[in-house]
Amino acid sequence: MSETYTDRPEAYLAGDRRRALAEGRDLSDRVRGAAVFADVSGFTPLTEALAHELGAQRGAEELTAHLNRVFHALIDDVDRYGGDVIYFGGDAITVWLDGDDGRRAAACGLAIQQTMASVGTIHTPAGTEVVLAIKVAVAVGSARRFVVGDPAIQLIDVLAGRLIDELADAEHLAQKGDVVLARSALESLGDRVIIGDRREDEHGGIVGTLARLLVDVGGVDEVASTTALDEAVVRQWILPAVYERLVTGRGEFLAELRAAYPMFVRFGGIDYDHDPDAAAKLDDFVQRAQRILAGYGGNLLHVIIGDKGAYLCGVFGAPHAHEDDASRAATAALELLALERETAATDLQIGITHGRIRSGAYGHPMRRTFTCLGDAVNLSARLMSQAPPGQAYLSEDVHRALSERIECHLIGDLTVKGKADSVRTLALVGLRRGPVKRAIRYPLPMVGRDAELAVFAQAFDDVVGGTGRVVAVAAEAGRGKSRLIAEVVRGISAAGVDVA
Repeated sequence: MSETYTDRPEAYLAGDRRRALAEGRDLSDRVRGAAVFADVSGFTPLTEALAHELGAQRGAEELTAHLNRVFHALIDDVDRYGGDVIYFGGDAITVWLDGDDGRRAAACGLAIQQTMASVGTIHTPAGTEVVLAIKVAVAVGSARRFVVGDPAIQLIDVLAGRLIDELADAEHLAQKGDVVLARSALESLGDRVIIGDRREDEHGGIVGTLARLLVDVGGVDEVASTTALDEAVVRQWILPAVYERLVTGRGEFLAELRAAYPMFVRFGGIDYDHDPDAAAKLDDFVQRAQRILAGYGGNLLHVIIGDKGAYLCGVFGAPHAHEDDASRAATAALELLALERETAATDLQIGITHGRIRSGAYGHPMRRTFTCLGDAVNLSARLMSQAPPGQAYLSEDVHRALSERIECHLIGDLTVKGKADSVRTLALVGLRRGPVKRAIRYPLPMVGRDAELAVFAQAFDDVVGGTGRVVAVAAEAGRGKSRLIAEVVRGISAAGVDVA
């Protein structure tokens, strides 16, 4: 795989939003048309196979090439039928086709399935075959279109309302290879489609699998490219850490396989269809959540509305890591839970796990995103779903990395979807008050690091001699920075010098 993408910052905005900004007009917050949800499966086993065969960095590069190739092809189909990718959610996309009665959306869904059949079989360098699959859902009607978020952190496009709930319900009844039409799409398309079979959920929701579209749906005229947007406008739509790398030409370094702490947050309490203040209420909650995560060094990646609720997806440890990301994530979760007393959001549920993820940008040359993919991301969503309202659930490996000041209690071994083995789970309780008994962090003597210790020893001698010195220690998380500094502090303290 050798296809190279040069990231354009404008590609991180939805196409219709980008065109509206270039033309100086607003998009209506009440829209009518068709929505398409397309969810790809198979990238997690591909990630693990490539990491095993090629190592973390080369595996990330190879995975990125496959992600770009597949989503380039899928988004070409979206463009051909006049759709715009409003947002990505991991390895899924949500598409809006403004003014469509379902015909273009249905044709787009069939085209996406045909494309996946041609691009979805991947052979790794060692010969492992991984088959990607996709399921597609279509709904038709009215929805809300919001812009939320702190412009100093990131503005986020959101589709919301009953139509998006219906879309999510339809997706749950879809299987790999399906294009399912929600009830609204079935009613709108009528005898213009042939339905393979009908399915019903426990709430009476009905979908039909699309076998054939009986009317010809031609592609739309190519949308004229817009002029480049002003830098001050574009940067509001991209996370600061991502934007800085894009504009300095280091976007290729965004793609990594790395250990990180993904977080999912589910919340309710906002009526997107009938409350005239819904946009303001959602914006208030999202901005507060962004500031909490950013304040602890994390990032809010996505806001996803649907399935009778709403979700935030965040991460600690990507694109930048800290030695104490577990404690940062847990402390941020406690503050997020407290927002239920201060905002319109209710019934907050949080899941946090730890594991290897693919962190980076992917997509189409004109529609891209920065996100995290991997088993740990999926597990965070599963733990969130099992957490009672008002609680945060952590996996055991998160708990092991926490500061002694963060208190948890054991829930037990939970059975979660997609996992053969049960998951040892703990609930986040809070911060302990008063003095905390600290264990000795490094009871064994240090081995190695002679060169680095010599640098500190020379700097210390210079300081004693009257010449100030600054020594910077830089490395990826987990490489031993804290252990090295602890050894330096121990040595200086033993010399009778106070250390702050």
